[in-house]
Amino acid sequence: MTAVVLGGRYRLEAPLGQGGMAEVFRAVDERLGRLVAVKVLHARALPPERERFFLEVRALSRLFHPGIVQVLDLGEEEGRPYFVMELVDGGPFDTLGPFEEGPEGERILRAATQVLEALAHLHAQGVIHRDLTPKNILLTKEGRPKVMDLGLAYILQESRHLTRTGYTLGTPTYMAPEQAKGLPLSPKADLYSFGAVLYRTLTGKAPFEGENDQAILFQHVYEEPKPPEALNPAIPRGVSEAVLGLLAKHPEERPGHPSLFQGPLRDLEALRLATPRAGASRSGHYPFGPDPRRLSLKARLDLGGETAWPGEMVHLQGRVYLGSERHLLEVDLHTGEVRRHPLPDAASSPPVARGGVYIGGFDGKVRRFRGQALDWTASTGAEVTAAPLVLGDRVYIASRDGTLYAYRKDEPLFRFHAGGHLAASPTFYRGLLFVGAENGWLYALDPETGVLRYKVRAGAIHAPVAAFRERLFIPTWEGEVYAFDPLSRETLWNAELEGEVWGGLALDEERVYVAAWDGVLRALDQATGEEAWSLEVGKVTAGLSYASGHVFLATEEGRFLAVDQRGQVVFEATGLGSVQGPPLPLAQEVLVVNTLGRLYRFGIPSCAT
Repeated sequence: MTAVVLGGRYRLEAPLGQGGMAEVFRAVDERLGRLVAVKVLHARALPPERERFFLEVRALSRLFHPGIVQVLDLGEEEGRPYFVMELVDGGPFDTLGPFEEGPEGERILRAATQVLEALAHLHAQGVIHRDLTPKNILLTKEGRPKVMDLGLAYILQESRHLTRTGYTLGTPTYMAPEQAKGLPLSPKADLYSFGAVLYRTLTGKAPFEGENDQAILFQHVYEEPKPPEALNPAIPRGVSEAVLGLLAKHPEERPGHPSLFQGPLRDLEALRLATPRAGASRSGHYPFGPDPRRLSLKARLDLGGETAWPGEMVHLQGRVYLGSERHLLEVDLHTGEVRRHPLPDAASSPPVARGGVYIGGFDGKVRRFRGQALDWTASTGAEVTAAPLVLGDRVYIASRDGTLYAYRKDEPLFRFHAGGHLAASPTFYRGLLFVGAENGWLYALDPETGVLRYKVRAGAIHAPVAAFRERLFIPTWEGEVYAFDPLSRETLWNAELEGEVWGGLALDEERVYVAAWDGVLRALDQATGEEAWSLEVGKVTAGLSYASGHVFLATEEGRFLAVDQRGQVVFEATGLGSVQGPPLPLAQEVLVVNTLGRLYRFGIPSCAT
């Protein structure tokens, strides 16, 4: 079959999609040796469609912004116009979702900011898109969103005659109320459409669904969408409110500033620092950290008692919380003051600082402190060594009595009896609760009812299951790591280590980092489980932490290490004493606490915390 070459230059390779007036092809620019996308007008196109085609070219040609697809060339072949643009082949915008409390959630919010910046540029040039959908916001391979497909764009002073005959053009699922009613449009119509795109991305569902287009348009005009967090409890309230603001019925009520999601992003980062293992997906991937090559010990602080195991620090508003003997400790990083909240029995779980500070005890109770006051207690049948999972107004408590206790607004929601001790904190991912038990089973539960969706046999689980990019990474006490697809319910690979795994994993974009009792840190490929490298570090019972391109770990022998993605040690401190809790990376320092209750602060010289 003879290849089609346009303009003696663009060899068409494969169709990428088509619409009512044009087809888009993946092509090779044979002159420059690069891949491009070519949009070719249908031979059957009517005059109005032909005019819209050239309108799109004119709209794109005047726009120069990293968030808008760029036109590279324009031509005509056998009477059919075409234009050439950069190839964007990372998938539609909604493939970033659904929202997860970890790196994936942050990626969505950063991408949303980039789209709002692109729309601000579009609107500043007098262009209204009028048909924003997930497929019209494509991602580069690096995850950068680019607005494209301006075939229905309204260019001020140039396209009024088109809007008189086609004012209902657009996609009903994402159409603004004023557009559905045929009213004059402003740039705020694009903001509504993007709000609908975000709603779908965050929750997996459009804000309104119906049997036909008219039913959907009616809801856009007259009904309010459900709060996004009602469909996905991982979505923070601030993110939900920002999306609902974009979906306001009246254009003047929609926020128009591109920085709309910067506040929610900062709040999400703070939320993850306040949660063991850096969020509900338990990825161990922290939002930021200092350059470890510049670290030095800047302070030591005696906390006045041994720290709890399994121990972990969390951070909120300049304070660090952790358990120590019969106390919940609150450390002010600015003043060095240590406050001790007394407990009736020894602390036995890492704390969680969300809507109060929660901590579990050997007496089987989880207590919540707000300020100096104890304001809520939940009882279980055995000690609680797993950090509670707090999602909005819900609290999930895994107890060593083998039961998961769920509460909503401090009232019992359900109980699930696993049949084996629960030592690991629950993980929330892809709309399910994952609870690992010492009897070897991983249970997937409905977070609303506690109904068992399925279970998978792995091995005794002591450390939290980590989740990222549609995979669960399951560490077992016996020394195996499993990669599991929670949607297809298939085990993708398993890797056998030489010693028990006591602490949590850490994930970056491509690898799983795991340290076992055999004293070796390993980097495993997330896709295949193959070992990329290994490094002798010493016996590790603490979880790993990943931030700023480095793995941070501490050992039973008192070593604190920062290791880069190639397996090279870039910072080391020794003589810290036995450490059984993971390091906590913050913006300008990393915190390490040993079992005797001494807190070490490794920071960058001349920088404030």
